[in-house]
Amino acid sequence: MSKHIHAVTIGDINGIGIKILLDIWKKNNKILGSFILVTNIQIINKFLKKNKYKIKINKINYLQNILKIKSNCINIYDFNTKNNYTNSYESLIYSHELCKKNICSSIITLPVNKEKISKFVNKKFVGQTEFFQKKDNKDISNMIFYYKKIIVTTLTNHIPFKLINEKLKYKKHIIKKILLLKNTLKIDFNIKSPKILISGLNPHAGENSLIGKEEKKIIIPIIKELRKRKVLIDGPHSADSLFIKKNINKYNCFICLYHDQALIPFKLISDFKGVNYTGSLDIIRTSPDHGTAYKLNIKDAKKDSLLNSFILAKKIYLNRKRYQIAKT
Repeated sequence: MSKHIHAVTIGDINGIGIKILLDIWKKNNKILGSFILVTNIQIINKFLKKNKYKIKINKINYLQNILKIKSNCINIYDFNTKNNYTNSYESLIYSHELCKKNICSSIITLPVNKEKISKFVNKKFVGQTEFFQKKDNKDISNMIFYYKKIIVTTLTNHIPFKLINEKLKYKKHIIKKILLLKNTLKIDFNIKSPKILISGLNPHAGENSLIGKEEKKIIIPIIKELRKRKVLIDGPHSADSLFIKKNINKYNCFICLYHDQALIPFKLISDFKGVNYTGSLDIIRTSPDHGTAYKLNIKDAKKDSLLNSFILAKKIYLNRKRYQIAKT
């Protein structure tokens, strides 16, 4: 591939994602770089007309990997679909296909309504992270959140709270997940010897088994095994003081054991400017770390998260290229 091209999914067309994308592009159509918006063209045209956007559309298709992309238009990869919900879901499928066929080099996903897709399109749909993991034929991926030099990941993703403990008992799975994380930090983030800090599950990391025994029975044995495999990892550390300045300066990545343990402090620190990245896949996929926000006015919306998603995707693309060159 001679040029870096993002495939951008349409997300939920009634949400804030597409409005932020168009707002950034209208103000500076070069800042995002080259991208293809993957959506049914009739649906996007209807949206543009309804919201009184005066934007030129360039419909493209690929033939023998030749694309006719224009810089002064929104380039649309068109496909047939039934409705807005199938458009959101199938946009994910075609974006992945564009990357696997080496037409695009990364995917930027706009926020979707997981409940609507699960109800009206695919009842097994849990989230975009899990979707791309399955499409990439991987048994493990890493949900990573990035802001400036702060990298946070979770050992469990979108599961009920009561199931977290059971998931953590699969030690071989957890060890493999962290080994893949180390590889992602080295290749995608260009960190030669990543230092990792892992949280505990219970308050105060169990207080030496006074509050809970998961740290002693599950987490500490995992840490010991990972150290044998030359992973620089410390913990388990109390989650309530995981992100103090001393730790942020010392460690490259923080592992939290469940979704909200990671996302609450991360969103406070990043002020919704962070990026969600799906690590340990063949493709590069980033996303803003906010939802559809149906009622949010575009004037009040924070746009940094989406812009940073484009910046990080290109950075990872270049890091992977450098790594491949160094190997040869």
